[in-house]
Amino acid sequence: MKQVNSFLIAFSMYSRIPVPQPDWEHSSMDYVMCYFPFVGTVMGGLAWACCQGGHVLGLSAFLLAAILTALPLWISGGIHMDGYMDTKDALASCGDREKKLDILKDSHTGAFAVMGCGLYLVLSFGAWCALEPGRGLVCVCMGYMVSRTLSGLSVLCFPKAKKSGSYVTMFAEKARKRRAVLFLALLLTLEGALLLCLGGWRGGVTAAAAAAAFGWYYHMSRKQFGGITGDLAGYFVQLCELAILLAMAVAG
Repeated sequence: MKQVNSFLIAFSMYSRIPVPQPDWEHSSMDYVMCYFPFVGTVMGGLAWACCQGGHVLGLSAFLLAAILTALPLWISGGIHMDGYMDTKDALASCGDREKKLDILKDSHTGAFAVMGCGLYLVLSFGAWCALEPGRGLVCVCMGYMVSRTLSGLSVLCFPKAKKSGSYVTMFAEKARKRRAVLFLALLLTLEGALLLCLGGWRGGVTAAAAAAAFGWYYHMSRKQFGGITGDLAGYFVQLCELAILLAMAVAG
């Protein structure tokens, strides 16, 4: 029952995919991060199906690219984009660490958040227009799972900007940490093997793009915020997915 609750909480928090109402007991938080990547599995599967269906139906490249750009926002409900926009505002403030953390909590949307979101969507749309069906598409679809696996590992392993009172701290405290980290590490290894098997050298490029985004995320979060928050974890998911998408568009 505990595992089922963790699964339902992961999908109800991080997606708009209909699932039965979970039992929100504290014990149910133990393995939420373990099931978080599987939201990306569903998202990648739907992206692949939309792409294949669009080509079968003869949709224009622009319309199909627009649908694929919007798809992650529809499925996630924009929860990760919200963190991306908040982080953009905080980084643009050039304030001290406390000011940046206060901006992350602010419910208002600043100009830099709007510009950052607009630039993100334009780049995503352009990359989808350039991406051809094939191994590159497979890598992009798998990237939705890779980004969430890495984000889950960061929630469990990275230093936290706040010692208490945040979702990230709550999940890290409640998780069966060793088991969860081991599971995510094994899952990441499996994803890497599948990328190389299904994507060939493009799979290696995908892994490199994800690793570069992860390294930047760790460095930036420690330097600018003193650790991660829920918004920063969402920022990374968006950043990693865009990096993989652009890499595959450039790789042809």
